[in-house]
Amino acid sequence: MSTNTNNIRSFEAASSITKYAVVKFDTAGKIAVATDPTEAQIAGVAQRAGSAGDMIDVVIFGITRVVAGNTITNFATTPILSVTTAGKVEAAVSTDYPLCRVLPNVNQVSAVDGDEIEVYFNGPSVLKA
Repeated sequence: MSTNTNNIRSFEAASSITKYAVVKFDTAGKIAVATDPTEAQIAGVAQRAGSAGDMIDVVIFGITRVVAGNTITNFATTPILSVTTAGKVEAAVSTDYPLCRVLPNVNQVSAVDGDEIEVYFNGPSVLKA
């Protein structure tokens, strides 16, 4: 049985990237760690760490892991996330581009800064006001 990898693409890193960081495109078409929740240039989620010039596999849509950037107290009431510092994620607010929906499980229904969490990444979209 073959694995469908249509949701993973490799891009050249413009700078250092950490594993499971949300990444964005720069003007040269390379990827860099995303930090601004109001930017729409989000490419996806890096699947490994790397340095400038490395080819990095990026999930451009679908299920992946990301890193929490601060406390998310309840996945059921705060399921929609956006990017924050260092390519991590946080609860989205009305001025952000939401990127993903958290996928809770019986063992993980909340997160603190630095926790890896599973999400469905669908890229930047407008949060309905």
